[in-house]
Amino acid sequence: MSYIKKNLGYIKFGITILVLFMVIFLVLSCSKIKPAVERNKNKILFDTPAASWYEAIPIGNGSLGGMVYGRTVNDTIKINEETLWSGEPRNNQNYHARKDLPLIRQFLEEGKIIESQKLIDSVMLGENNECYLPMGDLILNMSYDSELMTNYKRELDLNSGVVTINYSAGKINYTKEVFASYQDKAIIVHLTADKKGKLNFSTTLQSKLKNTVHANENTIVLEGQAPLHAFPHYVGKKECIYKEGSGMRFQMQLLVRTPSGKIEFSDGKITVSEAKEADLILTAATSFNGFNKNPATEGKDYITICDQRIKNIENKDYSRLLQNHINDYSNLFNRVSIDLGSSDLDTVPVSRRILDYKSGQDPGLAALYYQFGRYLLISSSRPGKFAQPANLQGVWSRILQPAWSSNWTLNCNAQINYWPVMTGNLAECHLPFIELVKELSVDGALTAKNLYGKNGWMAHHNTDIWRTTSPVGGSGLWAIYQVGGAWLCHHLWEHYLFTMDKNYLEGVYPYLKGAATFYSENLQENAACYLITSPSVSFENKFKKTDGTVGWACEGPTQDMQIIRNLFENTIRAATVLEKDHEFIAALKNKLKLLAPIKISPRTGRLQEWYHDWEALAPGNGQVAHGWGLAVGSQITPGGTPELAEAFEKTLEYRKPWEAYNAGSWVGSFSAMFWARLRKGEMLQTVLDRHFKNAVFPNLTSKFFEDYWQIDGNLGITASISEMLLQSHTDEIELL
Repeated sequence: MSYIKKNLGYIKFGITILVLFMVIFLVLSCSKIKPAVERNKNKILFDTPAASWYEAIPIGNGSLGGMVYGRTVNDTIKINEETLWSGEPRNNQNYHARKDLPLIRQFLEEGKIIESQKLIDSVMLGENNECYLPMGDLILNMSYDSELMTNYKRELDLNSGVVTINYSAGKINYTKEVFASYQDKAIIVHLTADKKGKLNFSTTLQSKLKNTVHANENTIVLEGQAPLHAFPHYVGKKECIYKEGSGMRFQMQLLVRTPSGKIEFSDGKITVSEAKEADLILTAATSFNGFNKNPATEGKDYITICDQRIKNIENKDYSRLLQNHINDYSNLFNRVSIDLGSSDLDTVPVSRRILDYKSGQDPGLAALYYQFGRYLLISSSRPGKFAQPANLQGVWSRILQPAWSSNWTLNCNAQINYWPVMTGNLAECHLPFIELVKELSVDGALTAKNLYGKNGWMAHHNTDIWRTTSPVGGSGLWAIYQVGGAWLCHHLWEHYLFTMDKNYLEGVYPYLKGAATFYSENLQENAACYLITSPSVSFENKFKKTDGTVGWACEGPTQDMQIIRNLFENTIRAATVLEKDHEFIAALKNKLKLLAPIKISPRTGRLQEWYHDWEALAPGNGQVAHGWGLAVGSQITPGGTPELAEAFEKTLEYRKPWEAYNAGSWVGSFSAMFWARLRKGEMLQTVLDRHFKNAVFPNLTSKFFEDYWQIDGNLGITASISEMLLQSHTDEIELL
């Protein structure tokens, strides 16, 4: 019995995976759908080179990212490195607003919404985040005997994590194989022609950042500097700000080798001629040495790191590099398989499958999208020293003013990225995100003390690689989101539930306790003697009061109370497992009893988004905050709290969030998860149909506002596909 208790988490997870396979097998056995055609299973097919970023194929090893265009003549791989950000450690603590908090809270208590908002915007806001930046481009210019290109095919094999491009120039057949190796810390390009002496090309490196490039006999080196400050897209077009002696340094090294051809080099270019095959091996590093160290004056030796990586690789032949990669990658990817059936569309290029998508006619697309999501998470979130979690675009970014700084947005996007990590059996990929939580607690403790006068730690709406936690600029509508840190802590507990690793729990417990300490001290008592947050917002939503007042600043919005209740409960459970902090936990249990409850509107029968029975000013904007306890937590379930579940279903029928924008990013992710947790398969299919029709670029990345890739759209839908088949958040395994 003690062995079973000790290993309960592993046993539960093993049963979960076994049951999932059984369910899928039974579905296929009882249906008329033929098994998937093996040769196309988990392959994303293209019949043309990429014309844009949104047709390129993402590759990554967690640290290095690349977007592979696969062009026949002038080819490009756009390169990213996870730690290349603008800026440096900075103190953006707010030391003056604490004295105004009592007045802000008084205004809210008295219903003076406009007065409170003006004061919040004038005293509580701070600086915007720094930006995640593109490192550069690997440029490949090919030369051929013929200008006639035929038989073009480009594919990403999700089983191996390898991109393959095949085409013919006249009578010569050419192949490119591209992958990002976690084992060898490099992006590898293998070029072949099927006849001797017919492979001819030149290659170089470029960057939009300040840089110099030089080449020797077989290596190109690009040395660069990141700006001290870069601007997000929403402030309009602005040049990056550089400062002498400041800014992160970085280097890319490209090793070129061929067993039979000739190699020539000039200033920053290498030319290969009369070859049959060649390898391009690219590695990169930055001077980033931790969130609290200046990368210019305290940075690590990025040049030596690149030199050593190239030295470790240069004597390994291509077959060994490929096998190293496949062994490592497949160990993660092959842990889960899914087969929802097949059709003739499995052999069709993915851009046409998306363009012609019709519900029920392409059963394999959902399974492919699920596995593509797992592939993206493996590619953008791997453990290691200074490893960064997947940001708004994973590990891929192409412009100097990225959308929303390509940062970690803590009022949903960063957390959604990791919804599928444990159900997708990728526990190792969770670790960079868990480290982010630990690192945020450092500045978060300062924010708790300086802005709120409380102990513990907290985080607001946004953060960047420098792990700042103060409210950002613009408007309190988003900036004073107070429960970012509490939501992050949900992942700390979820990781334990899947692993049942008490040593891990011992390590993260101080962060659970620290967050719970802040919120237990910072909660305010309202007239009804409930504990509430103040000041706060409900997921960037504005409300309309019964007297016609419109605003956003509020007390105790439903999502806040759901998240804090979840934090308190999980902290209590963790302390119970670890048998510690009895007095603190007793006090926390008392606070838990006093938290404002989830309410149902007596007017509408819908779940209330705010403590008071107010209406959403824009009910169709897609942001339905108060479903957190359903989609993320387990405070709303059809079986456990049927009245709340019914009330929230009425909310969904009224708000219809999946019809907002294009059902991309968090809009589609939340909507799909809402219906999955409500066990409404037909409505979930409606959301997925809209997502595939409107929110997917030709390369399967998820679009938002038509112009932006936000990876939470991919990963949130990946998680909802899991939830269609299997759920366990109520401590029971529920099928289909």
